[in-house]
Amino acid sequence: MHATRTATMTFKNLTGTHYEVGQALGQWTLSRPDLLQRAILPPNAYPADKLRAIEGLLDRHCAGVNEEIQGFADALKITPDQAMYYAATYVERGCSAMAALPSRTANGHALMARNYDFTDEIEELCFAYTDIDGAFRHVGSLLNLFGRCDGMNEHGLAVCITSNGIPVGNFEGGRKAGVTGFMFWAVVRSILEQCATVDEAVAWAMDAPIGFNINLMLADGEGRIGLLQCMDGHKGFRALEENGSEGQTSQADHLAVTNHVVLDDVKPFETELLDNSVKRLAAIERLFDEHPTVAVDDLKTLLSTPYPDGLCCHYYPVFFGTLRSMVFDTTARSIEMTCGSPRANAWRRFAVEPLDEQDFSISLPCEDANEEFFRIR
Repeated sequence: MHATRTATMTFKNLTGTHYEVGQALGQWTLSRPDLLQRAILPPNAYPADKLRAIEGLLDRHCAGVNEEIQGFADALKITPDQAMYYAATYVERGCSAMAALPSRTANGHALMARNYDFTDEIEELCFAYTDIDGAFRHVGSLLNLFGRCDGMNEHGLAVCITSNGIPVGNFEGGRKAGVTGFMFWAVVRSILEQCATVDEAVAWAMDAPIGFNINLMLADGEGRIGLLQCMDGHKGFRALEENGSEGQTSQADHLAVTNHVVLDDVKPFETELLDNSVKRLAAIERLFDEHPTVAVDDLKTLLSTPYPDGLCCHYYPVFFGTLRSMVFDTTARSIEMTCGSPRANAWRRFAVEPLDEQDFSISLPCEDANEEFFRIR
């Protein structure tokens, strides 16, 4: 058992043009030496041909991000190629997610829930309201400043991700990308800003080049839920709706995913299976087996219960600690969230509206993971 440590959480509002938001992010980064160190590269460190390639992909699939990075670069008086986002995005983490149709929930609303498990040491820990000209308004968690890890937009479309297998990335221990494409934080932000429904989000993700092996959980304001999985460029998805053909055939009323493949179309391309992922998925399915209708409090309990009976983990020193728990109500257009472990921090409620900007401390109780936790089956 390690001592509990604290981290600083930030709520921010990002409004204006993409360029103006980039300038605001630059000014914030200048005030945070820890962020500044992680956000920029030395001059001429990123190859010009790769820069042109990622700029082209971003212009096609993630409109406005290049302009945002230009504003960021001007604020820091650096060149855009020094933004770490370019190098990190062109090609981690644990996490669990689930979604249920309105007919399966106690309040009759579509619900989606997730735990995000990683470490506070290289996270911004910033939750922001974003209102940029020409893009859908949304609230969500920043990642690499310009990306998003999860969130909900003005239409009630909620998006979150988990990693599929050993995370893809340009870092020690990371899996080499099977295809050239985006990391997940570019995918999530683009969907939040450009899509209003599960169908639109799936269409965007099926078309875009995605290098990260992603599990994308979706729910929208029309009561529809969906899951898209990508493994080395191979993609598959499943979408459920009330009285839809899928529901009539299988009576399926919820979706769940942790860190392995669950869709038959993608299963042949899986190369490893993490033991803790299997146990976390089993915990989710037990919840649905034991509750004919699932309430928001049921989801909160599962997210807060320690692994392996639940989904909460405190293994921050080894990059597997719960940094936030979230329950999305897409009918009510609301999010309930803990900043930090749900076993040590209070639940807060958010809507897609400006936030009360602030910095505050969160508690992260640190524990040791046993050797079996990271076993590959």
